[in-house]
Amino acid sequence: MMKSVVKRRIPVTAISTDEVVGLLHKLNLYDDVVSGKAKCFICGRKITLDNIGGILMVNGKPVLVCDRPSCIARAALLSKEKQQVAVTSR
Repeated sequence: MMKSVVKRRIPVTAISTDEVVGLLHKLNLYDDVVSGKAKCFICGRKITLDNIGGILMVNGKPVLVCDRPSCIARAALLSKEKQQVAVTSR
């Protein structure tokens, strides 16, 4: 029997592969992904079209996160922390 390591739920927005490509173009990240220059903001792993786990805004710039569960969880925490700062600073 496997023990669950997930402690809480994280909302996930899913989009199709075609939408990912379009979004990468809009954010000027597509060329870096297909050329092998894009890296995961959390762990530094090379990002490809097959392992994108998410996109996060950091200091007003989009960064990519790979599909490793630990990186997605860390990105979700960073996003939540950023939202809390924005709400409390109003």
